[in-house]
Amino acid sequence: MTEKEWQDFADNCVVALPAGGSGERMQALTDQHRSHKSALVLPNGDTMIQRTVRMYCAAGLREFVALVSYQAESVMKLLGDGSDLGATIRYSHDPDVPVGRGGAIRNALENGSIPDTKNLIVHNPDDQIVNYPLAGLGWDPASFPRDVVQAHLAGLKKGHIATAVVVEGMPYTYTGMKINEGVVEEIEMYPHVHIPAHIGVTAFSPEVYPYFLRLFDLKVPTDFESVLLPILCEERRLYAVAIPNECWIPVNDPKDLRELVQALGQDTSSA
Repeated sequence: MTEKEWQDFADNCVVALPAGGSGERMQALTDQHRSHKSALVLPNGDTMIQRTVRMYCAAGLREFVALVSYQAESVMKLLGDGSDLGATIRYSHDPDVPVGRGGAIRNALENGSIPDTKNLIVHNPDDQIVNYPLAGLGWDPASFPRDVVQAHLAGLKKGHIATAVVVEGMPYTYTGMKINEGVVEEIEMYPHVHIPAHIGVTAFSPEVYPYFLRLFDLKVPTDFESVLLPILCEERRLYAVAIPNECWIPVNDPKDLRELVQALGQDTSSA
């Protein structure tokens, strides 16, 4: 990727932050604090959604849209117009009922929060990137967005219009067993499953927007991962880039949140 290719992409890109779901496994905590989980204040005073915005801003991506619904006011009060973070942040509110990430993006396209001529990176703020390596030289918050864009541009040259960020495998959360004729011959605690897993970060070119308008409506909550990505896969228009598993923390419950807090104690970045 040349610097001109990067700059052309960055100048014509919106980063969408899905921050509308209620996060049922953390709802007791979010209800207590009257906050969306991505806006929960961590012990170091930071929040997941602010970390995410700063990471992209560090790379030069400064235009954002927050897709809000549940506890929307907590996100809007925290981020404001984005100027404190060096960003421009707009808000797209779900209609009267939650519509899922697929519907939320369609809604943002229809209300103009996502211009249909711009590139799009969708990053779930609860998919946290920590200590992302830069050629073995340590953490650089700008390196993750640049690596995603570089991979997406490489895929675009091959005819792909979307790029999924994945880890190359992850621990199985149960006890694995090798069984022969009913006899357990081997036990492995939390075995590593060697199947790439999407981490909730996806880059899209504008060519994908007609799919959102065709596949999603604003009446049924639908996630684009389960509807759109399989179609792009079948059409061979979906690319992928892998990052190390240890650089990704998905925060879905209080245990995950504690893991993030611990990781941030070791994370020397300001992102």
